Amino acid sequence: MTRTQKGFTLIELMIVITIISILVGVGISAYGKARDRQVGVIAAEAITTFLQRNQEAAYVGKKDCSGKFMGQRITITSPSTLASQSVCEGGDGATTTATIPDITSISNATLTFNPLSLGITLPSNPFNIDIVSNNNSIYRIQLKSSG
Repeated sequence: MTRTQKGFTLIELMIVITIISILVGVGISAYGKARDRQVGVIAAEAITTFLQRNQEAAYVGKKDCSGKFMGQRITITSPSTLASQSVCEGGDGATTTATIPDITSISNATLTFNPLSLGITLPSNPFNIDIVSNNNSIYRIQLKSSG
């Protein structure tokens, strides 16, 4: 009478556990990198949306101040704050701020969207807004004075 054994040997179990451990490790690493990239992309999109809204406000002359409208001023300060206000000859309007989460650093600058599609007054042309996320990835938004 032949006796057959059922089950797995210790070597087979160790090989399977090793393979599964490697796959899980690679998966966790890839997920972390993808999540970090997404944080930077979301921050860049939020900043772009903020800039586009203010550019549109300047283009149509939407203002919250009195006197001749001179444009929409944007102030960017580190670590992650953007502020906008209407600029008029009679005084500046109220300041609206936005904070971009998960950002450790952003280029400091002041720029102005000029009214009636007259472009942008920038510190330099072209001007780069560098965004540094928590994982030290750098994302860049480039602005040109043509708007």
